[in-house]
Order: sequence, then C-alpha cells, then structure tokens
Amino acid sequence: MRNTLRTAMFLLFAVLILGACGNSNKDVGKGPDKPLQQDNTLSVKTDVEGGSLDSGKGYGFDKFDLEIEVDGQEVVDVQYAVAKSHSASYKNKLAGLNLEGTEAFNKLDKLFMDINLTKDMAKQDVIDKIMKWFGLDTYTRFELEVDFDDGTKLDIDESK
Repeated sequence: MRNTLRTAMFLLFAVLILGACGNSNKDVGKGPDKPLQQDNTLSVKTDVEGGSLDSGKGYGFDKFDLEIEVDGQEVVDVQYAVAKSHSASYKNKLAGLNLEGTEAFNKLDKLFMDINLTKDMAKQDVIDKIMKWFGLDTYTRFELEVDFDDGTKLDIDESK
C-alpha cells in the first residue's frame, strides 16, 4: 500500500509539473513564434521650408562663422560647418579656450541653444545675444556668417 501511495503521488506530481510547463498556443499573439505585441510604426514630421531644431535637422543652419575683435585683437573665433566638412572649432581667448572636434561641438551646442538663432531675427538682436553669451560689452569688429538650411544667409559685418 505504501508503494502504491508513493507511486500515485509521484505520478500526480509529474502530471502537475508537465502541465504547468506545457505550451498552449490557444492565446492569440503568444507563443514562441508570435510576438507579444505589435511593432509600432514611427512617423516623423518634417518641415518643408528648411530645417529647424524642432524638425530634427540640427539648429536650423549648417554653417556658422563668427569672429569678434576687441580693441583690434581677435578674441572670439567660432566655426561650425556640417554641410561639407562636419567640423567645428571654438576659440575664446578671453576664457583661454581653444577647442576642436567633439569638445567644440559640445561648447557650440550650448551657444546655439542659448541664442536660439533664427533667420527672422533682427541683426542687432543677434549681435546682442551673442555678445551677452560671451560676456562682452563692446567690440571693434563683429563678423558673422550663417547659412540657414532653407538657403537664406545672414551676413553681419559691423565695425565700431
């Protein structure tokens, strides 16, 4: 009787274990060959008239060339180009910075995000924002060239 009870308990245990480990494909979308959820489709909205930071095409421009002179000495020289060379340099003699490549891109990212340059900005607003960002009160020469994604250009060449 004792052996019969042991055998019955062993068989009951085996049936429970095998039943719990079984694979039933009755549920739709489950099982080893079927994904648990549907893949989502990503849709992206793009601007028709050039790029912008919102459309994922960078800062809205692909060339930014800035030179600022104070008392006849060049103190700021910034170059950013992505259309042809994907390069950047950032020189600020007042802060003792001479950056190239990734370090320059990182510094320029802060500049571009803070000044939020657009093609519709007034030239004096552009000058004021850039001068404030660099902590400068005056300049003897301010030269800026920007090529926006939509083909428009901003050229400022001011001397005092």
